[in-house]
Amino acid sequence: MQRYFLKTKSNEITGPDAHHITKVMRMSSHDQIIVCYEKRCFLSEVLLEDSRVFFKEIKELESVKSPYVALIQGLPKHPKSETVCKYATLFGASKITFVPMQRSIAKLDNENNKLKRMHLIAKEAAELAHRFDIPDITFESALKHIDWKQFNIVLLADENEKTLTLPIACPSIKEDDRIALIIGPEGGITDQERAYFEQQGAKMVSLGKNILPTELAALYALSYVSLKNF
Repeated sequence: MQRYFLKTKSNEITGPDAHHITKVMRMSSHDQIIVCYEKRCFLSEVLLEDSRVFFKEIKELESVKSPYVALIQGLPKHPKSETVCKYATLFGASKITFVPMQRSIAKLDNENNKLKRMHLIAKEAAELAHRFDIPDITFESALKHIDWKQFNIVLLADENEKTLTLPIACPSIKEDDRIALIIGPEGGITDQERAYFEQQGAKMVSLGKNILPTELAALYALSYVSLKNF
């Protein structure tokens, strides 16, 4: 069933979503869809009036509680950032923050246009994954601007770590946990950054024997968190 996200509570669907309903899906009045806003989703009935699309809520759907997971992604080259945005959304990230690290090749520029593009990618991925929300997506200019105190678990994917795996580092995960997952850019993290993360209380964890590309590395940990919370 098609799922649509609204920025705020409303009884009308506008813009590209309205076009999708009328022109792509060719829906009629009384067809059913799922409408989500404010992290709530409702089974709803489409009501077409001329070229406008309204809906009537039938019942609220039960949400699945899960821990808060913020992906702190070392800024990768384009289009890898879009790959991160899509698949981290599919795999359950609550927030995605791109931040330059010492080995980042890409530079921050034109952030507003990039955020618009990434929000659209995340929205489509959230619809596909039947999520109840779209992850927040932000750019930070430096690691020091991230409030690490908001997290009770900080995990750093470190290729130098060979023994501490996720099951050992996080044998149990609770619904109210707030987890920061740090993934370095192409080329990984430096010793200076490693020392900084240690000061923030990060656990260095291994993501397995194989070295994973930066745009896909988070999926291993996000899958683990999702399965532990299933």
